[in-house]
Amino acid sequence: MAEPFYKSQVSLMLQVLPEVAKEECFALHGGTAINLFVRDMPRLSVDIDLTYIPIEDRNTSFQRIAEALLRIKENITNILPSADIQFQKDISKLQVVNRGVQIKIEVNQTNRGLLEPPVKLVLCNSAQEEFDAFCATQVVSIGQLYGGKICAALDRQHPRDLFDVKLMLENEGLTEEIKKGLILCILSSNRPIHELLSPNLLDQSQAFINQFEGMTIEPFTYEEYEATRLELIKTIQNNLEDQDKKFLLSLKELSPNWSIYNFERFPSVQWKSQNLKRLKEDNPRKHLELSKLLNELLDSL
Repeated sequence: MAEPFYKSQVSLMLQVLPEVAKEECFALHGGTAINLFVRDMPRLSVDIDLTYIPIEDRNTSFQRIAEALLRIKENITNILPSADIQFQKDISKLQVVNRGVQIKIEVNQTNRGLLEPPVKLVLCNSAQEEFDAFCATQVVSIGQLYGGKICAALDRQHPRDLFDVKLMLENEGLTEEIKKGLILCILSSNRPIHELLSPNLLDQSQAFINQFEGMTIEPFTYEEYEATRLELIKTIQNNLEDQDKKFLLSLKELSPNWSIYNFERFPSVQWKSQNLKRLKEDNPRKHLELSKLLNELLDSL
């Protein structure tokens, strides 16, 4: 059963989302896109997570992101004069507080650009009825949407992410499109590749109680959380084909085979490549160790 506190956050989020959707340089990703637009609200989601669509140089991107967020800030102020809106330019984020309720609007600074054109989706029926609201917004493609969600689930292992992944595994499954999105997001992460593909399992029982309970419409126990996490890891490992492994190793060894996955244009992948190159130059032993760990893991799958 969803708690009133979370419902008040969703209500505020749905008031401001139409103002965000006016900025066509952004596409929605993350839990709000999944639970309020792709699915029919199996859980509540309160944050507006955005992908900046154009692929431009860093300075141009950051300037245009800032300009768009300032326009959003002004538009929210017009419809909610009582709202206190803090603009954090350095992290491309708006913090919106209205009558004691707080939400955030945040643009991912690194993961810019899209695998496929965005999809225009309408707010799900359950959310329309529950919150007496209506809006439509651009959402990243299903592959990039769930690729990012899976990567987050492997990295931070938060119950919210694993809840979303459980429904994906039960419905779409790990399709080729989603796997492609996952590989892109793995390359966009600052965590070593082998740690994402075979993560150490974290105890998230407190996060489950403090940051998850009260958000779901559909039931989800901690035991289901743990089972979903294991199923996800196993599913990914079982679905990595030889060309996927070759591609990951080629990037790790600084000779990426873009004929397998043409991700060269993405700023996040360029950033990963630069960091790996710097690591090899500054600490060749560490680079060799990480390459060996990835090689051993992929050989064992």
